[in-house]
Amino acid sequence: MKNAYKGYALFSDIEDTSLRNRNRAVVLTNLAADHTKERKINHKGVALILGYFNEIPAEDREDVKKRFQTNMEAKGYVLARS
Repeated sequence: MKNAYKGYALFSDIEDTSLRNRNRAVVLTNLAADHTKERKINHKGVALILGYFNEIPAEDREDVKKRFQTNMEAKGYVLARS
C-alpha cells in the first residue's frame, strides 16, 4: 500500500482509522489553502486534491470527505452549487 502521493503523506501506516483519516483531511485542506487565489482553488490544486483523494482506500473516502468538507467550511470556503 502506498504511503505517499506526490510527496504528500497518506498515513497508511497509522492503525487508528480516526487519526489516519483526520490527517488525510488536513492534508487535503492544506492543499486547497496552498492553491487558493482570489477565493478559488486553482487547477493544480484541484488536480492534486483529486489525485490524493483517489489514493485513499475506498472504505475510508466517505469519512475523509466529510472531515475535509468540515475543515473547509471552518476556514470559510463555500461549496459551489450548480
